[in-house]
Amino acid sequence: MLLDPPPGSHVIDACAAPGNKTSHLAALLKNQGKIFAFDLDAKRLASMATLLARAGVSCCELAEDDFLAVSPSDPRYSQVRYILLDPSCSGSGMLSRQLEEPGARAPSPARLHALAGFQQRALCHALTFPSLQRLVYSTCSLCQEENEDVVRDALQQNPGAFRLAPVLPTWPHRGLSRFPGAEHCLRASPETTLSGGFFVAVIERVEALSSASQAKTSAPECTPGPAPKRKKRRRQAAAGAYTLPGT
Repeated sequence: MLLDPPPGSHVIDACAAPGNKTSHLAALLKNQGKIFAFDLDAKRLASMATLLARAGVSCCELAEDDFLAVSPSDPRYSQVRYILLDPSCSGSGMLSRQLEEPGARAPSPARLHALAGFQQRALCHALTFPSLQRLVYSTCSLCQEENEDVVRDALQQNPGAFRLAPVLPTWPHRGLSRFPGAEHCLRASPETTLSGGFFVAVIERVEALSSASQAKTSAPECTPGPAPKRKKRRRQAAAGAYTLPGT
């Protein structure tokens, strides 16, 4: 929903299986345009293909590929303006896991370090697609290392090119104040929002925003055209209607 691609758009679902997000994207697109969906797990992709077929999705192209190996310069992706990146994470916000494993330990520092490294590489890679305008980065984790830290580092590696978009201003649980703009991110947790735990950041290209603003400000003003002349002609015609023959 926060990615909000209009029908006909080209979209990448970078870590797609098992396909629930992909089918939601197809619904938002009204099954028009193209979704490029990547995942490395062949078994999960097979289940995903069944799910998409059952949902009637015809605008999706599945690929058993590592998103990090997908070339942004490939002409197939030249029109991709929207990317959904929901990478593998610790799952520390998954309420179902907490219920199934009471007292489950928090992820170890070593695992968090490895996950955050992959997440950062995936996000930085996604930001290199040349036509990208809007990206959603999300996890089902409560850990700062997988959330704010990943987003901060990616933005620092692309200074001035992207910004965090302010979304859902009334949502009560915001990003941790680890860097300027982090309050635009969204958080949820069983304690604060009575839901599963997750994190969402919406990233927009600054160039696209600037171009749109310039186009708006440089648009010519509408000025009255021939209306006064038409009014004058109507007055002349009215006068002529009362002119006596021969005068």
